[in-house]
Formats: sequence, C-alpha cells, structure tokens
Amino acid sequence: MSVTEALYIVFVGLTGIAMGSLIVLTIGHLMSEHWLAPVRAELEAASLTMPLLLVLGIPPALGLDQLFPWVSERADLPPLRAAFLSPGFFLMRSAFYLLVCAGMAFWLIRTRHVRRTSAVGLALLTPIVSFAAYDWVLSREPHWWSSLFGFAFGLAQALAALAGAILVNFLKPAPASPTRMASLERALLTLALLTVWTWFAQFIIVWLANLPLAAGWYLRRSDPWDQGLLTASYLLMLGAIVVLVPSGVSRAAMIGGSALALLYHGTHTLWILQPKGISSWAEIGLILGTICLWVAAFIAVMRVRPSYAEEASADP
Repeated sequence: MSVTEALYIVFVGLTGIAMGSLIVLTIGHLMSEHWLAPVRAELEAASLTMPLLLVLGIPPALGLDQLFPWVSERADLPPLRAAFLSPGFFLMRSAFYLLVCAGMAFWLIRTRHVRRTSAVGLALLTPIVSFAAYDWVLSREPHWWSSLFGFAFGLAQALAALAGAILVNFLKPAPASPTRMASLERALLTLALLTVWTWFAQFIIVWLANLPLAAGWYLRRSDPWDQGLLTASYLLMLGAIVVLVPSGVSRAAMIGGSALALLYHGTHTLWILQPKGISSWAEIGLILGTICLWVAAFIAVMRVRPSYAEEASADP
C-alpha cells in the first residue's frame, strides 16, 4: 500500500462519516427532533469537519494515477465513460461535492428554518452521495456501473455516522432520557437492517443477471482473506442487531451495538476498497495521525457548539 492509497482510504472513511452525519441530520430535522436531540451535537460537529476533509483530499488528488486505473488506461473505456472519468472533470466534481456539503453543514446550523433547509439539503445530498460513491469508490474498477451502489454506500455512511454519534454521546456521563434512548435504538436498528438488506439486494441482482463485469467485481473479492474480512463484518453486524433487537435496551447495549455497527462499517468498507498490500509502520502511523487530526478537529468543534444536553435528558 502506498502513502497515497493510505491517505485515500482515510479520506473515504472520514468523508463518509461527515456526509453521513449530514444525511442523518437532515432526515432527523424533517421527521422529528425527539430522537435526534441526544446526538445532534455530535452529528453537527462531524459535518462541520468538512473543510478539513477538503484539505485532506489534496494528497490523494495529486496521486490519482496510483488510485484509479482509468487515469492511464483509457483506451478500453466506452467514450462517454472515458469523458466522465477524465481527471480534470473528476477533480472538479470532487471539489463540488465537498464544497456543497461544507456549505450545507454551516447553513444547517445557522438557519432558523431548519426543516426547509433540511428538505433542500436532502435533495442535494442524495445525488451528491451517490455520485461521490461512484467516483471515489466504484470507479476504482471502472468497467462496472451499479445504480444501487451509491444508495447502498450512502446508507452505510449514515449508519456509521449515527453509530459513531451514539457511541460518543453515551460514553459521556449525562445519559439521554429513556424515551429518547429507545428512539435512537430504533433508528440505529432500522438503518442497520436496511443497510444489510440493500447490499444483499445488490448481490442478488448481480447473481441473477450473471454478467461478466458485475460478477467479476465480486470474484475479485472472493479470495480467503476477503472472505474472512466479509464474514467478520457481517458477524459484527449480526452481533449489533442481536444486541439492539430486545425491547428496553440499556445504555450499555447502546454502546455495544453502536460500536459493533461502526466496526462492521470499517471492515466492510475495507472489503470494498481492496487496499493493495500490507502497510508499513510509517503508513500505519500516517493513517492514525490523520485520524487523530480529524478527531482533534471534531473535539474542538464539539467544545464551541451547543451540547443540547438539557433537551436530550428531558422526555419529549
């Protein structure tokens, strides 16, 4: 694994959490504030790290030829796809995704018309997250296009964002009210089940169609290491579901379920991205250092933003 690829994996993972936080925030504002209050501060802080992610995206952007084969191997691509995946147009789209999401995050926390802003934001986020999933992830193997992949990847990002926000919130000493805790549990469980079902639906579609390019995408992820990684990810998700299904879920179960869901997302994303080779200690240190930088930015934003603790501890 090269340094560029290590930074790319961190960028995809952290950007997914920030974009997923925006998705959960907009849906939460549109549906009801009751279940959103305990994790609203965490979701807002994660989404407000988007400007930092724009900076962290610069090193991978400078090494596109090491990440995406279509940069140097363009002859066998269909003309329209080759034009769509031209490096200049790719970088313009990527900057657009990040700038719009950053603008949406700041707009959402400052506006007085939260529901109206969330409706506009969700309408913008839906295509942005779908195209970003294709550009940043699926185009690593550019010969297969899946219309369901963007939706599935967006759901996984929302699941990771909500699980991370719940984990951070419930590790704090002041708990949410039992009513709000139950609402969070239902939201997390619903997202977990929907994410698993969507990925499974894509696999069934590919299996039934039995087209070489689509089947090849899965075959390249079927060696013993990848099968072990995929099995581990779904065992983690099964554990999260088993923990979250019983009624009257406790704070400890919420922490355990959200941690398992977050680990599922990490292992499943690695299975999708297929990093090349084993990282050196320097690259592992670079990955951890970049994550620590993002966590420091997240904590800094949390300290200057409202905590909504009083609202979270009160029954709706």
